[in-house]
Amino acid sequence: MRAKTRAILEECIQCGIIAGHTRAYKYSDDPSDEHIRQTIDDAIWLEIDDKFEFERNLADEIHEGFDNLPDSVKDYGWK
Repeated sequence: MRAKTRAILEECIQCGIIAGHTRAYKYSDDPSDEHIRQTIDDAIWLEIDDKFEFERNLADEIHEGFDNLPDSVKDYGWK
């Protein structure tokens, strides 16, 4: 038996769009476009992470962590 990956991804994306859009308006009647996009993006990835298990290694985790450091930390030369 094989899963229908595309169908599962489509469901994750659709559910994520709906959930993210709803969350964007949770605390504001007029959220910014950027806030709406970010909450939708986050919700889609939460759905995907719930349905799929990604193989990652420690080096990837550390590299991604450094990439996501705030600019204030990067300005001190900690890259």
